[in-house]
Amino acid sequence: MERRKLLMFFGVGALANSLPVAIAACSSKLNAAETVEIADKDGFFKIGTVAELDKKGQIYHDNSSVGKILIVRSAPKSKTLVAVDPTCTHQGCTVSWDKSSQDFSCPCHGASFNADGQAIGGPTKKPLTTYEAKIVGASVLARQG
Repeated sequence: MERRKLLMFFGVGALANSLPVAIAACSSKLNAAETVEIADKDGFFKIGTVAELDKKGQIYHDNSSVGKILIVRSAPKSKTLVAVDPTCTHQGCTVSWDKSSQDFSCPCHGASFNADGQAIGGPTKKPLTTYEAKIVGASVLARQG
């Protein structure tokens, strides 16, 4: 066999062997929360897990099944969850949860919102969009309310 043909076979073989790896690598970048997974008959979607909530103290997704969402516990280890769209209604910055004061605050212009999403300070009067959230087994679920 000629050297040129042998090298061509090796090249084609290497390409064919790497194709499944490339496809798997691309598909692994999909976030599990981006897939629409109805978790129960009432229209709740799985947003994350209780383990994730316990580890990070919150679950935040830019593009979940219900849209942009931030879920926190109202108290440590509580089953009561607070779920909002974390986009500030003033100018669109992302708010963060302050565990000590139990409210959301905007780092851009000082807007603040209580756990129910109602504006309590700063330049905005509009509330955050809220979601219903619950824990079922090991899953954290939410739906637009």
